[in-house]
Amino acid sequence: MDPLKREQRLEQLRTMIHELANGNFSHRIPLGNQSDDIESFGLMLNLLAEELGSFFVHPGSFGERDIEDPYSLILYTDLNITAVNSVFLKLLNHPKETTIGQPIKQFLHSSSFHNLKKQFKNPYKRKKKPLVVKLLITLTPHYSLPIDCWGYCHILQTSETSLYFIRGLPIVIHSPQSVHTTSTAHPSFRSDTVLQYQADIQKIRAVHQYILEHLHESLPNTLALSRLFHINENKLKKGFKELYQITIFKLHLEKRLDQAMVMIKNTPTSLKVVAHSLGFKSFPHFSKVFKDKFEYPPSHFRNR
Repeated sequence: MDPLKREQRLEQLRTMIHELANGNFSHRIPLGNQSDDIESFGLMLNLLAEELGSFFVHPGSFGERDIEDPYSLILYTDLNITAVNSVFLKLLNHPKETTIGQPIKQFLHSSSFHNLKKQFKNPYKRKKKPLVVKLLITLTPHYSLPIDCWGYCHILQTSETSLYFIRGLPIVIHSPQSVHTTSTAHPSFRSDTVLQYQADIQKIRAVHQYILEHLHESLPNTLALSRLFHINENKLKKGFKELYQITIFKLHLEKRLDQAMVMIKNTPTSLKVVAHSLGFKSFPHFSKVFKDKFEYPPSHFRNR
């Protein structure tokens, strides 16, 4: 193939990727009759644009439509960042020049990256299409506090390559105290601390990540959690409170309510669907605990 024509076709792919990252789902790549990977990727990107266009108006979607200022990024097969929007760069507090082409692992908490890879593999085992994966990730911005984010990822795959389109919103920024206590460095323990070993800290961090991944359902009791993560129940309860300054079930509730607030403010999802999607057994219970935290019922923020 003429090298100039090949470069022009590759530029069309790059343009399409940037349009998707910026939320333009009406852009299309003109297709010909070539039988190569460039043509296959062009077709897949066009299908992704069609899927995204319908996804955002589907009432049962996780991210829904009309999301206000979402972050967006696209990852290539090797999980390197191919394209981002300005919101994602602002969250990272990082310039575009040193973000594009870098591995996403560089900007995620280690346990968050591990779970991201695991979630990307699972859909292919189930062979479900279209592939839409719900995400909970923790960004580690440059010279700033970690940020928990929810989102969803559309996965495209040809015979040799994959493309991951991720879009969502931040949930909560960690406090300076929690950042200090969850540092990877060895902490200076008090004499009365229950966390004497780094292995215990890693297990409790794993429980924390488990909580973030199960905001849509009730948690097992502490005995079941302790057995699941191979840690003494008393050490789990006291160590978790020491590490995060909050109990396990209080954190689970707080995170669910924070995510509910994001969905209420930024999506048209009905309040009952929000409550159900986050595992609350009844809307009256959801409304009560929501009001306890935010001083007003959910409808107050939806109306505004």
